[in-house]
Amino acid sequence: MIILAIILVVILVYIIWQRWELGRFETTRYQICSAKIQKPVAVAVISDLHGFTYGRNNERLLEKVKEINPAAILIPGDMLVSKYADTYETALETLAQLVKIAPVYYSYGNHESRLRDPERINHLLFLQYLENARALGVTVMETESRGITLGDNQVVLSALELELDYYEKGRIVPMEDTYMQEHLRLQQPKLFQILLAHNPAYAPQYAAWGADVTFCGHNHGGLIRIPGIGSLVSPQITLFPQYDAGEFEINGRHVIVSRGLGTHTFHIRVFNRAQLLAVEFLPQE
Repeated sequence: MIILAIILVVILVYIIWQRWELGRFETTRYQICSAKIQKPVAVAVISDLHGFTYGRNNERLLEKVKEINPAAILIPGDMLVSKYADTYETALETLAQLVKIAPVYYSYGNHESRLRDPERINHLLFLQYLENARALGVTVMETESRGITLGDNQVVLSALELELDYYEKGRIVPMEDTYMQEHLRLQQPKLFQILLAHNPAYAPQYAAWGADVTFCGHNHGGLIRIPGIGSLVSPQITLFPQYDAGEFEINGRHVIVSRGLGTHTFHIRVFNRAQLLAVEFLPQE
C-alpha cells in the first residue's frame, strides 16, 4: 500500500508539474554578427504555436514580443494543428495582434503543408484561413525569396516548404544534393540571407545552400530533454535528433532551432520549456 501511495503521489506531482510547465515560456536571445549587416536590428521568431495561448488573447506572449522591439516577426511554420479547427481561429487572433507590432512573415510547416490536400477534412477551412491571414497583412510565403528591409538593412528572406515525404515518421529521408538549388535559387548572395525552413533535419543543406541564418522548429525541443545530453525523441519519432534545439554553426553559417511555443498529440515538456526567440543582427566588428 505504501508503494502504491508513493506511485500515485509521483503521478499526481508529475501531472501538476506538466500542467504548470505547459503554461509557461521563456525568451531566448541570440546575436548574429555579419559584415552584410549595416546597423543593429532585432527580429522575433515564433515557431510551432499550434494554437496555444499564454494569457487571455495571448497577451503574455504579445507583451514579450513587443519587448523585443522587432523590425519583423518571422514564423517558420505550424501556427495551427491541422486536424483541430479551433486552433485556426486562435492562430488568426494572434496574427491579428502581431501585425500591429511589426511586419509578419509566415512560412509553411508540415501542419500547413498537409492541408494542401483537398481530401483533408479541414482543407477548405485552411484556404479561408490563408485568405484571412493575408487580409490581416501577413505575408504568407511558400517556397520563394523576396528582398525586405530590416531597419536600415536590405536583406533577402527566403522560405522553403518541404514535401511531406521529408516528414516521414521514424527516419530522416535523405535530401538530394541538388534539391535546394532546384527548388530555391539563391539570389543576391552579397545581401544577408535569412531562410525559414520548418524541418531542422536538413540544417547542413540549408547552410551549404547559402543561408547566413536559418530558423527552424518542428522538433519542439525533442519533447523530453535530458540535461547535459539533449532531446530524447522528436515528434517525428526519431531518437536523439541531432538538430533538436538551440544554435548550430555550420561552416560559418547559423541554424537556430526553436523549441516552439505549443505542442500537439503528445503534450509533454520535460526540462524543455516553450520558447520565443529574440534575435539581434549586428554589424561585424
